[in-house]
Amino acid sequence: MYFKRFVRLVVLFLLLFLLNSVVVLATPGLNHIVLAGQSDVTQAVDELKNELLEQGFTIPLIVNHSAAAASVDLQLVPNQVIYARPRRQLEKKLLRKSPTIGIDLPVKFHVYEDNGDIVLTVNSIGYLIDRHSMTIKDSVLRVTNHLINQFGTQAQTGLLNVISQRNVDETVQALQQAISANPDARIPLVLDYSVFDQSKAGSRKRNKPAFSPVLIVFGNPNVGTFLMQSNPAIGIDLPLEFLVWKNDNDTVTISYTDPQFLKQRFQLTDQDARINAIANALQNLASQGAGL
Repeated sequence: MYFKRFVRLVVLFLLLFLLNSVVVLATPGLNHIVLAGQSDVTQAVDELKNELLEQGFTIPLIVNHSAAAASVDLQLVPNQVIYARPRRQLEKKLLRKSPTIGIDLPVKFHVYEDNGDIVLTVNSIGYLIDRHSMTIKDSVLRVTNHLINQFGTQAQTGLLNVISQRNVDETVQALQQAISANPDARIPLVLDYSVFDQSKAGSRKRNKPAFSPVLIVFGNPNVGTFLMQSNPAIGIDLPLEFLVWKNDNDTVTISYTDPQFLKQRFQLTDQDARINAIANALQNLASQGAGL
């Protein structure tokens, strides 16, 4: 039943915008909509944020990619992404089903300007089901095959996994230290899924259940801006993320998205050197976090 609720939540917000929007051809795995009634990214983000809050989502982070680019004297067309957490019970059920879905929760609502149009993208349900190997048992969802077929069965999930020699807390701390060693890196969010109210994150219990991972969101506008200049749609997967989680056997894993997967997903044909450098940097950071 929670898959059905998850579909309804995401589709609800898409429908709110579809009433005055135009669907365009898009990147596989993305619901990609031109917001015909909008002319400003900031205004669209504000309206969407308010709708999400009214529907019970919480907003732990809004990333303004264009402002981040300007902070390092680079230029980028208006480009923002909202991180929106669904209701607590739904989130917990999804994480029990597949802990790695924590890397795609909060749900990302990406709004950017493209040739004068204001565009909204959200990862499709089919993409999330395939990416996290989530089985479908809800008969209602079987009727919505068109959602699943937006991405289709993948040969790969795009996720890379590194087994940590440390516990969850030690791994998270080591990753943050490794990331912060780069003075240009930023960590706008560390989200502990065992705590729904992030204002109380410091008081969480130490015996965190296995299905409550920790998400580290981080990036460097000196790097990510160039990727978004090549294809602004990649902003939905930026900043980068590490997910630290533990299975029932107490094995701690660091999961992150393979930059080569992003290169293919967003058809980045002119960023090979930068993508390779990002891949090497992520591998090194994960190794440091894992104590390898």
